[in-house]
Amino acid sequence: MAGSELLASLGLWFVRAFVSSLICLLIGYIGIRVITLITTKIKELESVKGNPLATGLFVGGFFVYAGLVVYGSMVNPFFLSQSVVVGAYFNLQRLLIVIISFFVSLLLGALFYLVFAKLSPFGVDLDDINKHPTAIGVFLFCYEVFLGLIMLASLTLPMG
Repeated sequence: MAGSELLASLGLWFVRAFVSSLICLLIGYIGIRVITLITTKIKELESVKGNPLATGLFVGGFFVYAGLVVYGSMVNPFFLSQSVVVGAYFNLQRLLIVIISFFVSLLLGALFYLVFAKLSPFGVDLDDINKHPTAIGVFLFCYEVFLGLIMLASLTLPMG
């Protein structure tokens, strides 16, 4: 009996972490789509296609993002208990923190783009990365790591 309870608990834990990860991966996909809308002068996805190094960086960045999300979801999934009552089973506060963190990351991403592309505090034109697909791949890689770290923090943030 104890072995079957352990297997059932592990199965529920895995399902909870899997669903939490899927939700966060969907958020990451939306984040990439939105960052391409925010950075109007940079043609991210069009430039990455057909360039092996840029594509590798883009996909590699998404793997890093996915790893951070899966880790955070395994440590602290959205789902809490084994009860069938939705309020006890689904942690709406955690989901709200993740969603708010996502919007904060978009706001910060837009702000960083504005500062680097428009104000040029370092005398560097961010839109210059549009000149080479590898530079765009690096840009997307870094954005995915940036978003992944924010998602990890929102998943593992202690809620008092």
